[in-house]
Amino acid sequence: MDRAPVATYPRLRVAASVLVLGALALSALLAGGCGGKRGDGGVATGEPGSGPGSTGGVPDGGASGGSAGGTDGGSAGGGSTGAGSVGNGSPSASPQFGGPGPWPVENRSYGWADGIQESPVVGTSTDEAQNLWVATNTALYLLKPGGGTFRRYSSADGLHLMDNPDRIQEDYCDSTAIVNGSAYPPGISTIVGGAAGEVFVGYYGADEMYGDCTDPPEARHSGKIDRVRVNADGTLDVARFDLASAGFGMQYWHNRTIRRLVYDHFIHPHTLYAGANHGVNLILPDKYRPPDPGEWPGTPILEYMGDHLHVAVCLHEACPVGREGNQRFGDWFGLAIAPDGDLWTAGRWAAGKIRWDPLGPLHWVHRGGAEAFSEAFGDPYPGNPPVFFPPLEGDPVTLSAVAVTPDDTVWFGNRIVYGPASGERNYGIASFRSGQGFTYYWPPDVGMSELDVQDIVALPDGRLVFAGPSTGLVFYDPATKESIPMHAGQGIPDDRVTQLELDTMVDPPALHVSTFGGAAVLRVLPR
Repeated sequence: MDRAPVATYPRLRVAASVLVLGALALSALLAGGCGGKRGDGGVATGEPGSGPGSTGGVPDGGASGGSAGGTDGGSAGGGSTGAGSVGNGSPSASPQFGGPGPWPVENRSYGWADGIQESPVVGTSTDEAQNLWVATNTALYLLKPGGGTFRRYSSADGLHLMDNPDRIQEDYCDSTAIVNGSAYPPGISTIVGGAAGEVFVGYYGADEMYGDCTDPPEARHSGKIDRVRVNADGTLDVARFDLASAGFGMQYWHNRTIRRLVYDHFIHPHTLYAGANHGVNLILPDKYRPPDPGEWPGTPILEYMGDHLHVAVCLHEACPVGREGNQRFGDWFGLAIAPDGDLWTAGRWAAGKIRWDPLGPLHWVHRGGAEAFSEAFGDPYPGNPPVFFPPLEGDPVTLSAVAVTPDDTVWFGNRIVYGPASGERNYGIASFRSGQGFTYYWPPDVGMSELDVQDIVALPDGRLVFAGPSTGLVFYDPATKESIPMHAGQGIPDDRVTQLELDTMVDPPALHVSTFGGAAVLRVLPR
């Protein structure tokens, strides 16, 4: 099916902006330059939930490339402040971080004997009460401090997996129907712990067609995020974040498959970021509420969620100034909170750093260019590489991970996700320092024995942990250039790593390793 002409989109967006947001959104929409646009028209293809990002879509807070100026998926950090605990489903007093916490300071693996019934494990995380959460594609597991085995949760407990769709009352897209919204196979994609007793569950969704109201409702509402809170009796309270561009009249539904979740416990406490197939969302979970009776569904979304921002490049040309080009963006596998509280993002075509915005979700998303991004890599290219050096602008670099060391050095990894036929190739590893540029490493330079980088975590002591998709872990010290491998049987249950996470709410920190053979929590790291 031919896609709608890009020229039709600005008129739709302006109308929606004026109707819903007035002068704020309109002024942001009309900002000059490629970085200030809110649109990108296009189609994504592939299997449900697994297509290679977006070749367009509307709307967004996208920036074209060019330098404009906790518990997470890659940052080393820490602190002594935080906010929120959950017992009856509402946040309360600040937790106390630091110290060894309630778990033994030892390395521990978890698998079938501990109650985990499926593989692979796709996410391992802790919340602010140090509850340990583990996810497979079809189940969520909880082990409380002092507990013996994991408790298993599934769609029967409220998770919005394929067989338990949410029932959504539409009041947009020329529809007042009640429609289904749920995960697409294989189900859960990732998790991250939040406030005490709280975890966020990301799902696979349908690939974008147009990303707007013309997509079928079950596709528009597929994937997304569940906020899960455990009640005192062990049951779950589940609320679904149905990602949509409420600031544009609920006309656009780009973000469906969740690639990565990170949660800020320290700098801007209780801020959740979601890297999706299309863009990056900011969510303030403590502000979530369902619509009141008779209330337009987009109103509460404007209060707790900003949908969405991303850096963009254009296909085989520099992005034009003042109008939309043939943009490429999406598959934000890498998210990391920087020491200054801003957010590093790494995707299939580009990378950048999103500035924190104290004015909240509505203003956060209605920014562009240097107001939204302090760094944006990829356009114009040559000149401003998208971290690595693809043949042409808009060719994929497929960034799989990003991490930030305490000295504010940013590390990027690359891997082949969709295969060489998609234009992907191995580029290795890069580090970046503002004002100094990039330094490049071939994976064997840091001790890895394969070329694909599955994930990266930065440790508080300045070292990095690199994960390969089939060769376990490498602990690498940039200062000494020394590396130490870790394989199955040496502290992790399987060499096939799916995700890393570092919990700095405890000291020593806990390195969470998710693998095909189970989960591991590492507190005693090799040196």
